[in-house]
Amino acid sequence: MQTDPVIVPYAAARARFLALAKDAGARIDTVVHPTGRGPEGEPLAVDVAWLGAENPRSAFLAVSSMHGLEGPAGSAVQAAWLQDTARKLPAGAAVCLVHGLNPWGFAYRARGTENNVDLNRNFIDFAGELPVNPYYARIKNEIRLPSLGPEDIPKLIGLYETLVKEMGPARLSIAVNSGQYEDAEGLAFGGSRIEFGHRALLDAVVPKLKTARRLTFIDWHTGVGAYGEVAFLPSGKFGTLAHKTCAQMWGESRIENWRRSGAEEAIEADEALIGESTDKSGQLRHWLQRALPQTEVAGAVIEFGTEKPEDMDKLVLCTLYDRFLRFVDRGARTNPKHGWALDIHSKLFVPDDRHWRALVAEEGPRLMDQAIAVLA
Repeated sequence: MQTDPVIVPYAAARARFLALAKDAGARIDTVVHPTGRGPEGEPLAVDVAWLGAENPRSAFLAVSSMHGLEGPAGSAVQAAWLQDTARKLPAGAAVCLVHGLNPWGFAYRARGTENNVDLNRNFIDFAGELPVNPYYARIKNEIRLPSLGPEDIPKLIGLYETLVKEMGPARLSIAVNSGQYEDAEGLAFGGSRIEFGHRALLDAVVPKLKTARRLTFIDWHTGVGAYGEVAFLPSGKFGTLAHKTCAQMWGESRIENWRRSGAEEAIEADEALIGESTDKSGQLRHWLQRALPQTEVAGAVIEFGTEKPEDMDKLVLCTLYDRFLRFVDRGARTNPKHGWALDIHSKLFVPDDRHWRALVAEEGPRLMDQAIAVLA
């Protein structure tokens, strides 16, 4: 197996995935985006590769590019796994690899979809009562910046430090990250309807998993965790069957004791102090069990950690720059004048570091194999 995942842009990543899936003998379903096109006019799509049983008794699901900007890493894991053709699946089991769940974000180096929706806050019942973020109002106006450039970084860090001091790390994390459904031009917007990637799972994946009595899964991400750490966010809380299955797959100590970044340590300590949960709304890891009520579902968001203390200024800048590009400077994202910010953002979540990329290529497939092995 190659040790460098050769993390590449969307069109090349998609072509690589489809070629490797075909070579592996996979059955491929493609859901083409009805309106979106890539930077070079290329089609955007969610591609689903199936291996093993067609009416499985058990199954493993791996999703890449829930957050488009993080897509190159998840795609690289899927490609590295497909390259090992010697694998044998448990009897009656299927493997489902979903590539590019947010193809627009992957192609345009954005976390969210073309509609400014954080896809991993979109897995809710929009016919019901929408979740309310109790702290979002405090930051709603602060993020509406009329201009944004490198010279504004000190001001942004000052704003961040003021908000941390006023709200505390946990409440600020809830405001920024937990999801909100009131501000379509804001941060962590969960949407007002089902997004394309959500619909693709409903139409092309869920129906084929309904025969499975057991499902394990990995939703691949980058960002959470200290730099170079592998972070686990299981689908079930401690003591549940889902959590016990995750421990069986990857080890209790590993899913609980991964190394947090300094910012995450501060949030967890504050969360315990104030007694409020920073759980996020509308995540795939919780939705899968609702979508497949007759199936025993267990898995996790697994993240390759990228956070360094010295990068906080860049993280604040890029979080707000994406919003600035969408709603203030509405020119093409591909305009060279925006390249400096998009390059920073890309490298924050997919570092240009051969050791980090080797971790992705080597550890990712191993974690997938462990999640498949438990199905036996």
